[in-house]
Amino acid sequence: MASHSKLLGLLFSAALLGGCANTSNTEAKTAAADASAQAAAAPAPAPVAPPPAPEPEPLRIPEDGTVAEFSGLETELPADTPALLDILTADKAGNQRWEIKGYADRKTAKNAREVALARALAVRKELVSRGVPAKNLRVMFSTDQARNAVTVLPR
Repeated sequence: MASHSKLLGLLFSAALLGGCANTSNTEAKTAAADASAQAAAAPAPAPVAPPPAPEPEPLRIPEDGTVAEFSGLETELPADTPALLDILTADKAGNQRWEIKGYADRKTAKNAREVALARALAVRKELVSRGVPAKNLRVMFSTDQARNAVTVLPR
């Protein structure tokens, strides 16, 4: 009987310890579930707005008078040229005389003269369409420099 009571005591102790272990496991699961519920219930942080984009710099005519840059043998005016010509004609008096000079590199194109002249004439056409008198425009070309551009400078 003594051995039975020892065995019974051991079983009782094991059961008691097992119950405690289950209680702490259950408490841990309950605590984890509560933490998850609180995290889900908490509002998400507000998204941070990106900083405002910097304002683009206003178009300006360079000091050398370049109003158009070309690549290769192109003669059609680049997309930003009309805006530059608007600035040019808005700032100047109606009687202003202008020198329009088209450039093309004769080392890269055998018809450089025609390309340079066509570029200058395209700018002239745009200036006339903006109300600049044709008599105030002087058209020139140059094939001496390695440039693909048109400049407009006061005379």
